[in-house]
Amino acid sequence: MEQYDINKVLEDIFGSNESNWKPSEKIPLISKEIEQLKIDLKSYLNTTDYDIPAILDESTQLCKESKLLVQDMQTCKQEIEEETMAEIVRSIENRNQLIKELQQIHFAINIVYDVVQCGKYVKEFDDGREAQSFTRAVEAVYDLLQYIEVPAEGFKDLDVYSNTKHTAQLIWDSLCHDLCVEWTRMVSWNIKASTRKTVVTITLNIEDNMVLIDVLNALDKSKILLEKVAEFSRFLLDEVLVKIIHNDCTVYDATDELMTITIMHKENYRPQYDAVISNLRLLFHYLNNKLNIEFKRDTSIMRMIGKEIGAEFSAILERDCLIDTIPNNINELQTYGRITSEIEGFQNFLVLVKFFTEKFSILQYVNNIDVLFANKSSQYFLETARNIMLKDLSATMSIGVESIPETGDAKAEVDEAGALGILDKTIPKSLFYFPRCMISKTAQELLDLVYVMMEQAVQCSDVVCKKLYNTTRLVFELYDSVVPYHHENYLQTIPQYVALFHNNCMYLAHNLQTFGDKWLTLMEGRELDYPISFVDLVQKLRDLGYKHLTIHMQQQRKQILDNIRSSDLNCIVVKDELSGNAEAAVRQCLRQLHLLKNVWIGVFPKNVFVKLMATLVNMFVEELIHRVCTVEDISSVMASQLAEMYKIVVQKAPHLFQDQSDIEQNVQSWIKLQELIFMLSSSLKEIETRWKDGTGPIAVHLRTEEIRSLIKALFQNTQMRANLLSKIK
Repeated sequence: MEQYDINKVLEDIFGSNESNWKPSEKIPLISKEIEQLKIDLKSYLNTTDYDIPAILDESTQLCKESKLLVQDMQTCKQEIEEETMAEIVRSIENRNQLIKELQQIHFAINIVYDVVQCGKYVKEFDDGREAQSFTRAVEAVYDLLQYIEVPAEGFKDLDVYSNTKHTAQLIWDSLCHDLCVEWTRMVSWNIKASTRKTVVTITLNIEDNMVLIDVLNALDKSKILLEKVAEFSRFLLDEVLVKIIHNDCTVYDATDELMTITIMHKENYRPQYDAVISNLRLLFHYLNNKLNIEFKRDTSIMRMIGKEIGAEFSAILERDCLIDTIPNNINELQTYGRITSEIEGFQNFLVLVKFFTEKFSILQYVNNIDVLFANKSSQYFLETARNIMLKDLSATMSIGVESIPETGDAKAEVDEAGALGILDKTIPKSLFYFPRCMISKTAQELLDLVYVMMEQAVQCSDVVCKKLYNTTRLVFELYDSVVPYHHENYLQTIPQYVALFHNNCMYLAHNLQTFGDKWLTLMEGRELDYPISFVDLVQKLRDLGYKHLTIHMQQQRKQILDNIRSSDLNCIVVKDELSGNAEAAVRQCLRQLHLLKNVWIGVFPKNVFVKLMATLVNMFVEELIHRVCTVEDISSVMASQLAEMYKIVVQKAPHLFQDQSDIEQNVQSWIKLQELIFMLSSSLKEIETRWKDGTGPIAVHLRTEEIRSLIKALFQNTQMRANLLSKIK
């Protein structure tokens, strides 16, 4: 029977395009379709392969049987509820009783088992002792102590538990003591110290046999070995290895078991790296022969010592010994490979004797060789510079030119040359020349040192070059701090030291003006990430020289003024005549200036010497003039004394200069002093003549107030004095 499409049938009957239809019209069509369906169904049933009536009969029979089964199940349910559930309840009660009985039996079995196990461990201990095996004895007692830490329930309440635990602990303590005695017999050391030396002896009674392996395993099992190895390792590092690195030592093996290390006490002594490595090789060779016995897989005392102190030893050896091998100059750095080969050989030796593992290396510092070399060079140069600065300043040398040479007038052929010619005319030639004077040899020695630093820097990598450049600047900053402080007493008391220090500062500053350009010339072609210049240090050094020279000039000025003010020249107004101390004070001041001349002449450049001497002489003369010009009354006797005294100054002061004409050109008050002497020894008429209506020498070199004051102090109040005073206005 084909599939029946109800939708298609309805569409055919009602029509999809019909909008107005009546039921009466469609009912016959539907009835007809129903009849046709009945005919088709009947035809299908007649022709089908299934026996439909038989199927219906079978279904009816199954329904009856199902009802009978439901009735049987209801009956069974009733029987279970009435009889079986009662039996189940009785069974559960019996099960609970059985569980209680089983628990009691299990409790007793556990206690008995613990007692048996404790007995087993005790027997194993006895067997180990009989076999003279520390390992078996330690394992048995250790296992027993571990086992009774978690006993079965109820076992702790038995006397056998407390007795067993106490006995096991006593046995354990005895075993540990015996093992410690064995370790001390195998490994021991002694230290004998005196004022001159310390002798350290190490005794290793260790033989590669089963007894040793048994003892080491027992020590390891009892957790004592790690403690003892740590103690020995710390002794080895602190009392032997570090001392070998830092001191003069002798290492020798007296016997196969005995090693002796003799440490000599020397102040400020640092052994050479090759001597340190040689001593360490002997020591580790001895330790390797005795301690490199494996008592379990990949484990020996030597390996344990290496794990304990290997890293710390490596760091100390690098920091306090190997880094010292880094040279402080470029020539030695180029041959440093020979030293690194020796150190690498020692590194391989330490790995071979199992003291170092692969992760330890004493050559790590070589990776930063540039930085370390820069630091070492910097430290060396700073120490050398400081030692130079501490030397005596009085060892001198002549430096500079007598006069500035004249350059030719050759015309430039190109514009650049013409521009340079204009620049050459604009910049003073004195900028490039240093005047003839005396400097300390230490100043030239310091300058030579910084030139060496510069030449070395330009041959090195950028890291080293930058470090040495900064160090060079530090040298001059160090000069500012060290020299004035170290030579402070001399700079305060000895004029020659002040002069030399001033010249040293000027000389160094003079060279620093072009030092940066010389450095850059040598660095041509290299890209720098920092500026190179020393110009900023020039004025600092000059100011340093000026400062101490100024302080000394103030001291000299104070001494001159104190000499004058402590004499009768300070009390002219209250005396009619001067005592001998006035002339003595003047002569003392002249002697002081003469001593300065003897000390400074030839030390300072000529122009500097003239300016300094002229400054002091002018101050001296000004003070002498001031003493007279401020007095209201001067007796004729005192005037005569003052004139004679001041003539001494006029006679002797020119000899303080190399060229006597320098005093007139550089001492401003020199002519003024001469005019003052004239007034002290002249009459009113002579003064009037020299006044010459305000155009004479007196008018030129003395102020009007000073002239009037002197006339009033020297001469009595007469008509002639009044007339002269009226003219001087």
